[in-house]
Amino acid sequence: MRAEILLVGDELLEDMHGVQPDYMADLLGKMGSDLAERGYSLGRLTSLGDAPGELALLLAEAGDRGVDLVVTIGGLGPTHDDRVRDEVARVVGMGPPRPHPDAMRWLVENYESRGIDVPGPGGPWERMGHCPPGVDPVRNPEGMAAGMAFRLGEETEVWCLPGVTFEALPMWREEVLPDLDRHGRPAPEMARAVLRVRGVREGIVGPVVEEFALGRPGIRARVNLMDADGNRFGSIRVTLTGEPEEVARGTADLSAMLVRVSGITVEVEEERLEEREEEEREEEEKDEEEANG
Repeated sequence: MRAEILLVGDELLEDMHGVQPDYMADLLGKMGSDLAERGYSLGRLTSLGDAPGELALLLAEAGDRGVDLVVTIGGLGPTHDDRVRDEVARVVGMGPPRPHPDAMRWLVENYESRGIDVPGPGGPWERMGHCPPGVDPVRNPEGMAAGMAFRLGEETEVWCLPGVTFEALPMWREEVLPDLDRHGRPAPEMARAVLRVRGVREGIVGPVVEEFALGRPGIRARVNLMDADGNRFGSIRVTLTGEPEEVARGTADLSAMLVRVSGITVEVEEERLEEREEEEREEEEKDEEEANG
């Protein structure tokens, strides 16, 4: 199953620090782990600005390709440049955003629970309780703006989360994941093997991995440079992901292909993805316990 994440906001494009600023890295890491645990492969992570038409185009294109899951992050606030609701309305095509009874009730409850006077009717604050027709609101456990959920065609499920990370993660964990678990396909058992290759350049390793991958459609093979030292890299990481038996056979085959090349040494690390996810959850729980004293 294929998933894609769209990060929305001009602030993400204002510098050259990449698509994962510090405040977003932790959220994306947790979401990626949750997706992998459920058998999703993250195919695209895209940053885009707030210009009209940008998000609608990407959503429509993902629907045309039959992507299983698309998650947008950001653009749900009350200001004029928070346009995700309007972009969703464009791609769904059933009319402009309008107040949704449930989302508006949640919004008022959130104001009251925080001891904040509810603003007068007709103000921009109400945008946080709007949804286009044909779209379901998603309750925000930690903030004001409701999320959204809808489908594009028969295959593509879309969830829209707020850009404030301490709101996005609770919504993801408390609203999105339970729904995916109820209605999603059973996650296949997956394994990962990491081959650390030393002694040659990427240009020599790449063709060997490409030849290997062409005959094994059930394995995803990735090549990354590692251990940077100035303008040199000390090793190359080849990651194989797939069903455990396929990965085990593929690891042995690829290792044999690589060591036949003069000067190459290969170190192999294998792991079941579910074991890795369990370890990460235990580490998170330990960190929370230590933070809470």
